[in-house]
Amino acid sequence: MNRKKRLISSDIPIYIVTILIIIITLYPVIYVVSMSFSDPIHVLARDIYLLPKGFSLKAYQMILKNDTVLRSFGNTIWYTVVGATVSVLLTATTAFALSRKKFFLRRQLSFLMTLTMFVSGGLIPLYILVQKMHLYNTRWSIILPYIISAYNLIITRSFFESLPEAMAEAVKIDGGSEWTVMVKIFFPLSKPIISVLILFYGVGYWNSYFAPLIFLSNEKLQPIQLYLRSILITSEVRVAGMGMDAILMNEQMKYAVIVVACFPIMILYPFIQKYFEKGVLIGAVK
Repeated sequence: MNRKKRLISSDIPIYIVTILIIIITLYPVIYVVSMSFSDPIHVLARDIYLLPKGFSLKAYQMILKNDTVLRSFGNTIWYTVVGATVSVLLTATTAFALSRKKFFLRRQLSFLMTLTMFVSGGLIPLYILVQKMHLYNTRWSIILPYIISAYNLIITRSFFESLPEAMAEAVKIDGGSEWTVMVKIFFPLSKPIISVLILFYGVGYWNSYFAPLIFLSNEKLQPIQLYLRSILITSEVRVAGMGMDAILMNEQMKYAVIVVACFPIMILYPFIQKYFEKGVLIGAVK
């Protein structure tokens, strides 16, 4: 009993620190959401400190009428869905090939993939490469240069190596090929690591702003993150109309755009959380 009390007492500082970290992390999120839903007068007066004051959906209604925001948001969805899908497929198939001990280029390719984590050509050679491949000002300039992450490839390969080889041998005895082993055996058992890849690549493509800033001068192709960056730097949102209403909405729409840009990707995590920890741990064991 005394031991139990001592353990609880020793855990109190950990609980306090954890609660403080949660508060520090959640406060900016709650503040931004509250500003986006509050009455525009209180937003302009900046007298909101935690919970909303008043209630207004005008900022979100204006976002739905703002062609630039909708176009940028649509571009971000395209980059995230297409980019994550292609990246996950290529990472999984490449990792499977590198996990097969009979693959004759296994060590050489693994070494080259790992080398890219420590040695990089830099931004200028990448920019020249994108131009020479005629990818500049195209959607694929955001996806192809970053299509496979060496880190994600390594943890996926380690996951495949942790699966029992006996299952693959059983399929081959029945006349199955390596393709059958990959599609019908390994991939169905890989939900944890696939979920991790979806999260990593999805968040990466959704939050990407530096690559679009460098490779996309066409505003019609730019994602929501670039639009968000521009309004936070210039402190101005294009709001129709003039007078006090335009000033009020200009201030509140900044917070509404932040919510629109960040909230969708935050929704994704709870759905794959049960796979996330397992996938990371299994992929990191080896």
